[in-house]
Amino acid sequence: MDNINIIKDNNTLKKFCKKCINEKVLAIDTEFIRENTYYPILCLIQIASDTFSAAIDPLSEIDLQPVWEILSNKNILKVFHAGRQDIEIFFNLTGKIPTPIYDTQIAAMFCGLGDQVSYDGLVNQFLGLKISKESQFSNWLQRPLTKKQLQYALTDVNYLIKIFPLIKKMIKKTNREKWVEKELEYLTNKKIYDINPIEIWKKIKIKTPKRETLNILKYLAEWREIECKKRNIPRNRLIRDEILVHLSQLKPTNIFLIKKIRGIPKSLNEKDLNDILKKIQFSCEIKPEKWPKIPKHSKKLNVNKASLDLLKLLLTYCSQKSGLAEKLIADANELRLILDGQIKDLEVFKGWRNEIFGKFVYQLLNGKIAFTIKDKEIKKIEF
Repeated sequence: MDNINIIKDNNTLKKFCKKCINEKVLAIDTEFIRENTYYPILCLIQIASDTFSAAIDPLSEIDLQPVWEILSNKNILKVFHAGRQDIEIFFNLTGKIPTPIYDTQIAAMFCGLGDQVSYDGLVNQFLGLKISKESQFSNWLQRPLTKKQLQYALTDVNYLIKIFPLIKKMIKKTNREKWVEKELEYLTNKKIYDINPIEIWKKIKIKTPKRETLNILKYLAEWREIECKKRNIPRNRLIRDEILVHLSQLKPTNIFLIKKIRGIPKSLNEKDLNDILKKIQFSCEIKPEKWPKIPKHSKKLNVNKASLDLLKLLLTYCSQKSGLAEKLIADANELRLILDGQIKDLEVFKGWRNEIFGKFVYQLLNGKIAFTIKDKEIKKIEF
């Protein structure tokens, strides 16, 4: 790839995007940095068709509107690999989600290629090539970018556009297009990119939570989220998750007690500490019936280990038979919920997951099937 096309001016970008408009499929990738900021810093946009490709430099004085128009053009399919973070960046900058889209990592899980297959693994599987990862963690903010960096960046989309028809052919052969489309709907849901600050507490891990603690945590996490967005700093740079949990459990009644809590950042100013205190006081006035319910995944489920192992065996069996990744079908927490009798609304009993796995769970629970080993393989026995 000696001829590296990097776009830094508006006229060249307009010409490039005009070519893109005539394409039915484009491979898209980004390079970004998200170490010291709340919002990722977009450093490079790579776009490729079957016949041409370019890297666009968003850090130059350039108007990206032609790119945004390509991303929203419903006549062009945008292909990503593990595209959630790329889509999040575009959503943050434009308020819109690219459409229509395709994600080869999601598609690969329907082809028996394992859980969350890496891009270099996909390239090796379909093209028989190995990718140098030398530039993967390089400084994408530096200018000028090196030739190696640009080669690495453009290789991603140039190979991705070749892989797309091959993986799509595999999906069509197994008649799983609708299944893939259903999973892709998740990536186009605005709620995963535009999280309401009052809901962010649900992402914080807490052992043996109490409803009162969760109620206080809810408002402290909301405060932190709003402040981090304003200051454009990572959440844990302002105050770590475990400190928010500790504050929620201890319920300090004044700033002096807040300062005494181990781990409280010295960088918090008096206004921050006052805001924290006000949030604690406000949440303590809320009536218990309005406290958040303990999420299902947070409850400690005492399930029989042998029964859990049997369900895991069934999951492995169904995964091998269908060629679908286990993680795509069900996770360990869902298996525990099944054994705890919390079957209602579980995804494993809906759509294609029910066909692949859910219906057999019911059979196993009702003693209709068992397993044996024959010719070194697991076999299902029906009664």
